[in-house]
Amino acid sequence: MGASCLLVGETQVTRTDNDGNSWKGSQVMVKVIARVSHPDTTGAPVDFRVIEVEERLTIFSEPIANTHRYWVPLNADVEDEEEYLEPVDDPDYNFRTDFAIYRRQYHFMEPMAIRDAREHLGLTQCEAAIALGMDTSLLADIEANMALQPYEQEVKLRWLLNPEVFAGMVRRHPTIIRERCRQAEVDADSLLGKLATYESDSHI
Repeated sequence: MGASCLLVGETQVTRTDNDGNSWKGSQVMVKVIARVSHPDTTGAPVDFRVIEVEERLTIFSEPIANTHRYWVPLNADVEDEEEYLEPVDDPDYNFRTDFAIYRRQYHFMEPMAIRDAREHLGLTQCEAAIALGMDTSLLADIEANMALQPYEQEVKLRWLLNPEVFAGMVRRHPTIIRERCRQAEVDADSLLGKLATYESDSHI
């Protein structure tokens, strides 16, 4: 079985075992941590075992290691990865923990820090996305921790932490900003006016 790829937003995750190979249930340590019951689509209870599996991952091109949690039907083999389900009560659990480890390991901005920096500038998500040259939906997903920013976007997002330089950079390209605002139906004067508050004589 080849390495499986999971997508959340713009993030691709490739799973391998601890030896760097495409993992199989028989090759990794499986720990049963709980037994739970959850209703199926008809309302009938279905029993599962909750397991934890230590896995190595590649996100973008960088490696991380994480202990993932899966649900396995009670009558299935816990070492058969074909039976592994994302936690039924929290399907994004593994992605969130992957993202948290990646951000911590590679010193990336956290979703709340990105949102706080944007709001400190008084910018909406759409205004910030235009100024940063990003897709608005991607920025929204990153702030909601539904996507992990790649390195190229991390570099852009860090401009939010330096308001004076960021404002000066954006206001030196008014024609581009106005055109992008027109296409997105955003008030360009409002966006540029907000950034004018922070502009100084700084140069990049």
